[in-house]
Amino acid sequence: MSIQQVFWSQFRDRVFRLNLFLATIAGWLVLLITLIGCYGVYTRYVLGAPDTWSYPVCAYLLCFVVFFATSHALQEGIHVRIDLLQEWFPGKTTRILTTIGDILTTLFLSLFFYQVWKVFFEGYSTGRVDETELAWPVALVQWSMPLGAGLMFITQLLVIAARFIDGRELPHQDNW
Repeated sequence: MSIQQVFWSQFRDRVFRLNLFLATIAGWLVLLITLIGCYGVYTRYVLGAPDTWSYPVCAYLLCFVVFFATSHALQEGIHVRIDLLQEWFPGKTTRILTTIGDILTTLFLSLFFYQVWKVFFEGYSTGRVDETELAWPVALVQWSMPLGAGLMFITQLLVIAARFIDGRELPHQDNW
C-alpha cells in the first residue's frame, strides 16, 4: 500500500468517525429536546405557568441536530437523493450521471458553506443577540452551521473520491 493510499484511508476514516461522533451527539440532543419539550408542556398545561425558555432552547438544539447529523447521513447514503437515474439508465451511464449529480451537489454545498459562514461571521462580529427572553449571543448556536456545512462539503468530496480511489459506491439504504 502506497503512502498516498495510507493517507487517503486515514483521512477518510477520521472524517467518517467525526461524522459518526457528531451524529451520535445529535441523537442524544433529540432525546434532550424531547425531555425539555415535555417539561414545557408540563409547566404550561399542568402547572398553568408556562416557562419562557424551553421553546427557544429546543429550537437552538434542533439547529445542532440538523447540522451535526447531515454529514453522517450523506456518508451513509441516507440523505436525500434521486434514484430515478439508476432505474432509467443502467450500468455505466448511471455512474456518470451520479458523478455529475455529486459534482453539482458539491458546488451547492460550497455555496451553502459560504452563506452560512457569512451568517455566522455577521452574528459573531456584531455581537448580535437573539430576540427571545434568553437574549443569548446568536454565535453560540450559529457556529454549528459552518461546521456542519463544511463537513457535508468534505464528506461529499470524499464520497466522490471513494468512487474512483476505492471503486465503491455509497450504500443506498432505501428501506421505505
